[in-house]
Amino acid sequence: MMNGVVYLVLMVQVLAWASSAAVVASVKCIESERQALLSLKRGFNLTHDDDWLSSWGDGEHQKECCNWEGVKCSNHTGHVVMLHLHAGDYTLGSISPSLGELHHLNYLDLSGNHFTHTPSIPSFIGSLTFLTHLDLFACSFGGNIPPQLGNLLFLQYLDLSSNNLVGGFPLQLTNMSSLRYLDLRYNSLNETMPPQLGNLLSLEHLDLSANAFTGTIPSQFKNLSRLQHLDLHPDYYYKTMSLSSDLQWLSELSTMRYLSLPWVNLSGASNWQQQVSSLSHLQYLDLHGCNLVDSMLTSSLASTSLSSVDISNNSLRDASFIFPWLMNSTRSLVTLIMNDNGLTGTIPETFGDNLNSLEELNLANNELKGQIPLSLFHSCNLAWLDLSNNNLTGEFHEYIREYSRCAHKPLQILDLGWNEITGMVPDLSQLQSLQELRLDNNRLNGSIHEGTGQLSNLTELSLGNNFLTGLISEAHFSRLSDLGTLDLSHNALAFNVSVDWIPPFNLTDIYLARCKLGPDFPTWLHTQTMIEYLDISCAGISSTVPNWFWERLPFMMYLNISHNRFPGKIEDPPIVSYYVFAVAFVSDPHLSIDLSFNLFEGPIPAILSTATQTFLSNNRFSLANPFLCANLTKYMRFIDLSNNDLRGELSDCWRGFESLVVLDLSNNQFYGNMPKSLGSLRNIQSIHLGGNNFSGKIPSSLHNCTQLQIFDAARNKLSGRIPSWIGDNIPKLLVLSLHSNNFHGNIPLSMCNLDEVHVLDLSLNILSGSIPKCISNLSAMATQEKSNATITHDYHYEYRDEFSRTDSEVSGFYNDSASLTWKGKMSKYGSTLGLLRSIDFSSNRLSGEIPTEMMSLIGLVSLNLSRNFFSGHIPPTIGQLKSIDFLDLSRNHLSGTIPSQLAQIDDLSVLDLSYNDLSGEIPLGTQLQTRDASAYAGNPKLCGAPLNNTCPIHGHQISEHDADGDDEQFVSEGFYIAMGVGFVMAFWGVCFSLILKKSWRYAYFKLLSDVYDNLYVFTAIKVAKLKRIKSQI
Repeated sequence: MMNGVVYLVLMVQVLAWASSAAVVASVKCIESERQALLSLKRGFNLTHDDDWLSSWGDGEHQKECCNWEGVKCSNHTGHVVMLHLHAGDYTLGSISPSLGELHHLNYLDLSGNHFTHTPSIPSFIGSLTFLTHLDLFACSFGGNIPPQLGNLLFLQYLDLSSNNLVGGFPLQLTNMSSLRYLDLRYNSLNETMPPQLGNLLSLEHLDLSANAFTGTIPSQFKNLSRLQHLDLHPDYYYKTMSLSSDLQWLSELSTMRYLSLPWVNLSGASNWQQQVSSLSHLQYLDLHGCNLVDSMLTSSLASTSLSSVDISNNSLRDASFIFPWLMNSTRSLVTLIMNDNGLTGTIPETFGDNLNSLEELNLANNELKGQIPLSLFHSCNLAWLDLSNNNLTGEFHEYIREYSRCAHKPLQILDLGWNEITGMVPDLSQLQSLQELRLDNNRLNGSIHEGTGQLSNLTELSLGNNFLTGLISEAHFSRLSDLGTLDLSHNALAFNVSVDWIPPFNLTDIYLARCKLGPDFPTWLHTQTMIEYLDISCAGISSTVPNWFWERLPFMMYLNISHNRFPGKIEDPPIVSYYVFAVAFVSDPHLSIDLSFNLFEGPIPAILSTATQTFLSNNRFSLANPFLCANLTKYMRFIDLSNNDLRGELSDCWRGFESLVVLDLSNNQFYGNMPKSLGSLRNIQSIHLGGNNFSGKIPSSLHNCTQLQIFDAARNKLSGRIPSWIGDNIPKLLVLSLHSNNFHGNIPLSMCNLDEVHVLDLSLNILSGSIPKCISNLSAMATQEKSNATITHDYHYEYRDEFSRTDSEVSGFYNDSASLTWKGKMSKYGSTLGLLRSIDFSSNRLSGEIPTEMMSLIGLVSLNLSRNFFSGHIPPTIGQLKSIDFLDLSRNHLSGTIPSQLAQIDDLSVLDLSYNDLSGEIPLGTQLQTRDASAYAGNPKLCGAPLNNTCPIHGHQISEHDADGDDEQFVSEGFYIAMGVGFVMAFWGVCFSLILKKSWRYAYFKLLSDVYDNLYVFTAIKVAKLKRIKSQI
């Protein structure tokens, strides 16, 4: 009944407005309402030179307010019934309360005006009880939605979107039984959605997206039987899953055409496909990021007009469920997005034939395998095809041949990167609409056809990481004037262009790593004035870098010219250019520079300090101070100056490196004390100072570096005691390498607090005392659980662009490495550093017994205690170290037997027990007895294989009692003495008896004679028989 009244009122108004164009109004503007309008304008606080609302005024020709801009009056009563004041991004003052005097107003549009002096929606708008249309879109209102709006019982259209509204959904608004359109998107509304939303029975359009609602979508949504448009997606910036639903209400909304529920948690909607299939009018479906899983389907899609489906970023695993559901139900699909699901299986062979209306198909980042069906390229409407990051196969040139049969070729984006696609890059000149071609990281071979150069609309060409060969000529780029990204990296391609070639394009991203560009520097780069990313590493260039090249550095974000043979110095730019560097850096501070593995020499220029990541290792730089003491280091994250010829004392100017994460100065010629200001690096996670000539003590200020994970100060001349604060203040330490220094004193007990340490190397010092028994507290070594193979340092920071006055954020990561002694050889570990579990205390003056507590470190892979003064027995529980690969206990004073448990360690590849005082038989087992004898050398009391020293009692197994340290061995020196004395006494006892007793003597020699005769006769008979048998043969 109420709806009928509303429609009747609206119809009367529409007819009245329509007739007003032809009929002159019989009534004039009502003066009180004219004054109210003028008061409203004064509140807007418009400037005098603003033409908007210039028709509003007190002049003689302005008396008739019904003719004012944006104002409409009733032809019958003269009352103002409509205000359409959408001005388009005006900044106004306030909304005057005089607006509330327009009691007959039924249409109010103030959208797009920013009211700076009206912070919230005026509550007096709720007094305009005849309103049917209210549009306050983008008015900069904040605060709560006033409950007085619930008085607008005739309201059919309400748009409060794109404001800063907060709080919950007012229950008073659920009384608007005539409301058909409700838009509250892009606010900050929170709390739960009230179940009373189900009372809005006339609602056809509901948009609550980009808010912060929480809880469950009310089941009362099933009452909204007229609903055609529902959008509840959260703010995409946060992508939080604060809403959830089981979708049991969805099947009741039979008129639904547009359904958008991205990032709503639908993990409880086990039959989501069944619910969606019942929507016979559905045209648009967006359920991406909803935790959807495969469901058993019992019916096909009822809608024959479904044109767009986005179910990406879910957990749909079985392609055999989802593909038939779409293929057998609708042929109207234009857009299908299913990337990032983990889909397994194959794409059906008839997929493209069934869905021949497709214009956009995205199946990227799944686990699909098998051949890409040729039918996909039968779809002549296809404009966007993304199958990247799968395990798909096929011959690329065959797909192009199929697609070339289409008369109209609208394909704009073709991304087949990161698959197993083979074949050649054929003539693509027919694909004139193509804008982005990504075929990187496949198995393409052969040369690139010059027809690629005819794609005049191409903006990106990515063919990197294939097996392409041949020459790249100017013809390959002849018409590519719009090209912005070029990736031919990691192929066997060689550029063959003239020295004075001027390309038709101006690239922003250039990736030509491992392409043959040299030996001369490519001069055509001089014409590329917009470069942001440049990688020409491993390009065979050996000429100097021209000075103009460094002037482009401020505008770049990534530069990699490593692994060439660039010689010479890098000159600092003039003062004016340096100012440009500084300004560009402040505006956009995330440049990454890699100049490593070249022949650069001289001082490191200050201009390189503008980078956040600087990799200058393996060059011939000699001076670091200009670079390190520049004033543009606030955002610097990674510095690698290792393996250069840097000399002198390390500058004490580290207080400006407040964001530094990794510092590598290893293998240079720095000397003197470590600067105290290193302790100001509060965000540092990795410090490499090894292979220099630093002396003195480790500065105590480093105890402030509580985030430190790797500290390498090996191979220096550091002295003093190992600081106890290392264990007390740096709990996250993973690698501690202090070998080859002059540290003395005991191993601090605080070392036992390093429960995350993976590598502990204190070798080649002059440490004394015993190993602390609390070493068993190193819990990261006391587990066999696998950790990440790499040690990765990541960073995230925000900065203010001083020019655009906007906030931006940058993130990145760095895979660390360390030089460690492994099996007697110094090696650099990067990709496997996180897997190592190593303790090296060798070449010190440690004494005492090897603590049995150390044997609880069952994750140890390497243990080196050699060249110390350890005594006592090898702990019998050493067999617990099942993961041990390298064990060196040589050149100590260990005694007793080798524990039999040692033979049970299967992974032991290197064992050295030489030059101790070990004794007894080497335990049986291939792990111990098949080794080289040198592993046991210098232990004269050891016997058994592989030693030549055989044990005197064969087959004797040393008892566990002996192994535990019983000094009263059965086979001892006294045993050999007693055996000798017994032999002498027995021998002379028999001899004296024969000499003194004549009858015994005769009997003894007669026995010997009889034995001799019997043996002679027996032998003679046997020999005669053999001769006779031989003669018969």
